[in-house]
Amino acid sequence: MSITFPKPKLLGPKIPSLLVAGLLAAQFLLLGGSKSPDPKCTLTVERPHHSTYLKEFKNIDAIKLNISSSCNVPQIYTEISSRIQKISNNRDVTAHRFKVERVSSDSKNSHTAVFKDLFVDCRFGRSVPYLGIAEGYVQLKNGQKYLVSGSSSKFVAAPCEISAQ
Repeated sequence: MSITFPKPKLLGPKIPSLLVAGLLAAQFLLLGGSKSPDPKCTLTVERPHHSTYLKEFKNIDAIKLNISSSCNVPQIYTEISSRIQKISNNRDVTAHRFKVERVSSDSKNSHTAVFKDLFVDCRFGRSVPYLGIAEGYVQLKNGQKYLVSGSSSKFVAAPCEISAQ
């Protein structure tokens, strides 16, 4: 006489797996996935410097200021007012104020905008300490404006003097 054991009845899902996956995806989209991150943008102001490119290719002595804005969300454009400060007679004075500039976001990366054409003529030969400062706003694709500001943080000497405005 042989002993037989009853086969265990396997518990199967009462709800089809595809339906469960669909419900989880819907819950993610409704509760967590549709909320975009809080916008955060930064303005990076590089140190003002004597432009070797302008000197070599256009024979212009100029102090150049590079600025870029970067956000964690897409932007349409960035608009800034910027200036170059210098030390003169032991005082911090404005050497040059640029007109307000607006630059569209990069076509390859809608999170950034780069200001490339900020420069002012100078007389080569005298070393002068300069600092870059900018402030403005970023127009985000969601319609919000985000205020930004920045500076190159410390005075650095360049071998070219910006003439009085």
